[in-house]
Amino acid sequence: MTDLNKTGTFAATTDENYNTIPYYRAKSFRVTNFSGKVVGIRQRHKSVLIDGFNDRDFSEWTGDIEYLEEELEGTSSAVVDGTAYRTLTTQVVLDGSEVVLRVRTPSAIEYSCKISIYDEVARIGMDGAGQFTLTHLNTKSNTIYDVTIGLNTSLSEYYVYLEEPGKERVEVSDGVGNFGASQLSHSIIAIETDQRLMIDPIIYNQKVNHSVEHIGHGGSYTYPCENNTSEYEIINLGSDAMNYSDNTQTISISGFYAR
Repeated sequence: MTDLNKTGTFAATTDENYNTIPYYRAKSFRVTNFSGKVVGIRQRHKSVLIDGFNDRDFSEWTGDIEYLEEELEGTSSAVVDGTAYRTLTTQVVLDGSEVVLRVRTPSAIEYSCKISIYDEVARIGMDGAGQFTLTHLNTKSNTIYDVTIGLNTSLSEYYVYLEEPGKERVEVSDGVGNFGASQLSHSIIAIETDQRLMIDPIIYNQKVNHSVEHIGHGGSYTYPCENNTSEYEIINLGSDAMNYSDNTQTISISGFYAR
């Protein structure tokens, strides 16, 4: 849940597995560890800008997309009116990878704008690995939204968050997707819409196994964020007193975030 205040506190729980810090819009946060254990913390993703639509070069796109001198973020954007797609990544998509894009819904009474991740072009028009359709029934017209599609490739599952700037982030969909046989190593992002949909930008948050930083008992450290606190994950590494064999216990640390 998004806290709409500029600062706030939170608690984050973990065990022997990496667990994501709860989501709060933030530019930085501070965590303090009084769990009696060593806590590991690391960033979850490598952020890759798929397209910022800052120029008229659409050579990597196929379909009904054009440049628009109206910004959602930056100085310009793009508009899709029909179907358009492009390569997302040529690498295996690991569990916890996410695709984030900002859109402005059409200025129409009724609309249907489907955003999908497919394992290959031939699947366009079918169910994807992850997908969400913005309609006049689940969104407001002419309104900006951030759409996040998360992918758990090993389970063939996806989840979707929808966030209107200044409002709470809401999980709006989850399910089993068609991930294909190549772990999305030739995946594409496709937009299929019956009305003009503005988009800008598209970001691929690639899940990577960054090196872990240790926070000992009593330690307190500040970490920067691009956008939110869920960019980080934590793990219980156990305690020296128990020769680090107590890492399976569930523990909690406290935090303070700032926007």
